[in-house]
Amino acid sequence: MVIVDAHCDTLTVAVNKNTDIYENNFHWDIKRALNYDGFVQFMAIFQNPDVVRPTYERAIQYIHKAESFEKEYPQFRICRSFHDIREGLAQKKVCALLSIEGGEALGGQTENLSKLYDKGIRCVTLTWNYANELGDGAKESRHGGLTPFGCEIVKLMQEKGMIVDVSHADEKTFWDCINMSVKPIIASHSNARAVHDNPRNLKNDQLKAIANTGGVIGVNFYTEFLDKPGRMDAEALIRHIEHICEVTGCDAVGLGADFDGMESLPEDVKGVENLDIIFNKLASMNYSESTIKKIAGENYLRILSEII
Repeated sequence: MVIVDAHCDTLTVAVNKNTDIYENNFHWDIKRALNYDGFVQFMAIFQNPDVVRPTYERAIQYIHKAESFEKEYPQFRICRSFHDIREGLAQKKVCALLSIEGGEALGGQTENLSKLYDKGIRCVTLTWNYANELGDGAKESRHGGLTPFGCEIVKLMQEKGMIVDVSHADEKTFWDCINMSVKPIIASHSNARAVHDNPRNLKNDQLKAIANTGGVIGVNFYTEFLDKPGRMDAEALIRHIEHICEVTGCDAVGLGADFDGMESLPEDVKGVENLDIIFNKLASMNYSESTIKKIAGENYLRILSEII
C-alpha cells in the first residue's frame, strides 16, 4: 500500500535546527518512511511570519538543502512529475514533493512562481493564518479573499501544473479559489468543523466544494484540530475521516498529518511509524481494503497524475 501524506514540516525544522532528515527524533524521517511499501511525502517550506520575514531568497535556501539531502541519500528522491513518482516508487525510494506554505515566499512577484516551479516546487499553500499578497488566512479579521495578485497566481499555478492548496485560507479566499479553479484543488492538512469547531477546520459545504473539483482533503493529526483539549487517541482522527467520507465520499479523503509542524499528536500516533494504527482501525470498522488504500494514498496519486 502506497502512503501519500500531503503535509509535513520536517524539512523546514531540519534546516532550521541543522539536523538530518534520514534519521532523527522528529515525527518523520526517511528511515521510518522506508518501512512502508511506498511513500510520497509533500515537504513544506514554511517561513513563519511570526518569527522571520518570509522571502523568496530564503525559500531557495531550503530547496538547496533538500537537494543536498537527495544527493546524500539514494533512498530519497525529489519528484517533479508523476513519472518521477512512479519511477521512485518502483525503485523503493521515499518520494518527496516540495511545497511552499505561505505565498509570502513569492515576494509579490509573479516571475518568482515560475522560478520556484523550475526549482521543483509543485504545490503552494496560498496563505498561512494571516493575510499576505495572495489573500487572507483563517485568522485574518478582514476576510478580504483572494487579491488580484492571488487570482493571477492561482491561474498561473493551474496552467503550469502546480497544486493549489487552500488549507489555512479564510472562507472568502477559499471560495474565490473554488470559483476560479479549473483543476482539482486540495486542503492539504485540514479537518471537519462539524466534528470539531475550529477556524482552521472546514465546513461541510467547503468539503463538498473541494470534492466537486476532484480534490482531496488531507486529515490533520494535530490534536487542537481534532477535538477539545484532553487526552485523545487515533479515534479522534478517525471521526474526521468518517465524517468527511460521509459528506464527500471516500474519494476525497487523504492524509495531511502535519508532522513536525505542531505540538501534539494523538497518544497512540507518535509519528510516521504509527500510520498502520489508523488503517487497522478503519479495517476493524469494515472499511474495505480498496477504500483504505484510497485514503492512504491512491486519492492523492490520482490528483498528482492529473496535475503534475
